[in-house]
Amino acid sequence: MRELLDKINATFDNSINTSSEEVALQLKILKGNINTLFNEAMKEDLNSQVVENTSDNVEISSKKKVLIVDDSSIIRNYLQKTVSTEYDVILSGGGEDAIRVLDGENSIDLILLDLMMPGVDGFGVLEHLKEKNYNIPVIIISGDTTKETIDRAFTYKVYDMIEKPFSDKVILEKISRILE
Repeated sequence: MRELLDKINATFDNSINTSSEEVALQLKILKGNINTLFNEAMKEDLNSQVVENTSDNVEISSKKKVLIVDDSSIIRNYLQKTVSTEYDVILSGGGEDAIRVLDGENSIDLILLDLMMPGVDGFGVLEHLKEKNYNIPVIIISGDTTKETIDRAFTYKVYDMIEKPFSDKVILEKISRILE
């Protein structure tokens, strides 16, 4: 099974190198999703084969926690794959869910927030943060970089804004600059 994954990865790498920037980003995201699914399947397989008492083996993470809020599952999964190498990740598919997470979780260290989402959008989440006086750094990730949107976003406590499409290097550098 590992050989099959290696062949798939090689095929994606060749396609990424010969594609436009937008197609390359979509291929990277798809490759990440395939690798994540493969790794989860391998973990489930191992977990079903090994039975042990985990009460004595509780592992407490010292990683900082990042909340990723985006209505696109492709973007969420790509960001999760990128960010989880350095940070613990909580995923949210929209503003309403993000607000529930924020009100129930008191240890979010940073939020990656899409602005344009159905229902409660990113501005609704920013307003909630302001109303509740949460002091959590926010990085906006949006395809809408009009002057009006940027001006409106920065009326809130927004630390940075990243335009879609983006690279994993840019994401990690900006998060690191804020959290380290």
